[in-house]
Amino acid sequence: MTAQEIISEVRQICQELDPNNTHASDTVILGWINACTLQLCSTIMTLPKSAVTGLVAADIVTMPAAMLRMDYVSISDGGSPAKHYNLATIDFSNFIRICNGWEDAVDDRPSMLVRLTDTTWMMYPPPDATWAGRALTIYGSVLPTALTSSGQTPPISIAMHPAYVHYCAWKFFLLINNPERAAASFAAYDGLRKLNTQTATSTTGSQLSFKIRGA
Repeated sequence: MTAQEIISEVRQICQELDPNNTHASDTVILGWINACTLQLCSTIMTLPKSAVTGLVAADIVTMPAAMLRMDYVSISDGGSPAKHYNLATIDFSNFIRICNGWEDAVDDRPSMLVRLTDTTWMMYPPPDATWAGRALTIYGSVLPTALTSSGQTPPISIAMHPAYVHYCAWKFFLLINNPERAAASFAAYDGLRKLNTQTATSTTGSQLSFKIRGA
């Protein structure tokens, strides 16, 4: 379903068909569609996947703000053919429990990527002259792209698209202070979300371990 198709169905349910004379403009409903995408992605674990390009080994590595989870990280030895060494990812609070004296570590080939902040990661041990500047291979989950026009399609499994209509209807009825209709719309949304979770995640779930930023 395109965003416009979702908007049209929402207006049918809420019985406000004129986008120029309504409690919620098309732009407002488009914002609800984007909010629904975030809700669905977080609850059914289908955040879109992406590779991060252009990052190299350094004492501190800055990740794109859109990167939420890392499924895989490796460092290349620069050979031909290149050999890649996997890096463990770990939160700093856990890292300091297992790496006493980490501040005095001798520079070497990094074996860990340690999360310091939402976007700042430390390589441990720090890369020596051989490994500094070597290419990193990073795959993970990123924020879904927000829709900016009604002709676009939500970036999530089509099995979940009907749920958008009821999510937006829920937001609409909350807006006009109709709690009974709001509760019914949310129940319909939640039922569709649960019903289609298996379909939506059957080919998108990662079996690799990962760390969740901010958890």
